[in-house]
Amino acid sequence: MKFSTHAIAYLDILGFSKFVEEAEKDNNKLELLDKLFNEVIPRSISLGDRKGDDYKTRTRLKCLTFSDSFVVSAPVSDKSTYPALIAVSIKAIQIVHSLLDMGFLVRGAIAVGNAYRTASNILGTGFQEAVEREKTTKHPQIVLTESAKEALDKLIKKGWPRYAIYAKDELGQVILNSIHPEKTYLPNKNGDVADYFKKYRQTILEKLSIDNLESRQKWIWFIGLFNANVKEMSSLIGYNAQALKIDEKLFALTLNYLNQELDPNWAEPFKAPGFRVKFNHPGRNTSAQGENF
Repeated sequence: MKFSTHAIAYLDILGFSKFVEEAEKDNNKLELLDKLFNEVIPRSISLGDRKGDDYKTRTRLKCLTFSDSFVVSAPVSDKSTYPALIAVSIKAIQIVHSLLDMGFLVRGAIAVGNAYRTASNILGTGFQEAVEREKTTKHPQIVLTESAKEALDKLIKKGWPRYAIYAKDELGQVILNSIHPEKTYLPNKNGDVADYFKKYRQTILEKLSIDNLESRQKWIWFIGLFNANVKEMSSLIGYNAQALKIDEKLFALTLNYLNQELDPNWAEPFKAPGFRVKFNHPGRNTSAQGENF
């Protein structure tokens, strides 16, 4: 047995226990449960569906399922041609899309730490960190733990792309944009992004009528993520994305937070009449000019 560093996502299907209980008595829900386990889950955790047949080999990505939980993991290696954290994050988004397509929300956490994997099990402090963080997450979001945020920062410093799949929630926590509207993340890779988001919108509106207040609050929070995407990712969604927005005055999420445009007034405090001050900063070469220069 040998532990090594892995990126690990622990994902939980919300409301699943209640759904199973109801499926035991409702044939329509039983059919949906059968579809979930025999079609949706196997498809969403398949590993050769994004970068070709060698994707699994290059990332050594592995997906485990048990009851209402998913564990996605990949070993971290400086020699890898594809970062483990990114591979795990993308697979988590694909899983969220597949489950949302069936009307389920997902909550989870991503950590980077020690793990030991077999064909059917995973253990280690990295896995435990992801599990514990998921338990303390209130909303249907996938949160990056401190270890995952540090790993992401290291990737950026090493020159990897500033990935658009990461966001910040209303508390400033780094999360996945778990419904990022990239076509290859959808359940049907040949499907239409706008059609999926129309369906998501309808699902959200239907869920807002449920009696359970706690469950309804989760969908209300999710409206914020949905609205942020139709507003800021309209070029990917296509159609008239703005028309999909659900009329709710909610908190503001920061999508694509790694690529936020600089505030044009950032240098205002440094201005002085008659002087030009030049600031040199990695990725920034800007001057602050006084009004009377």
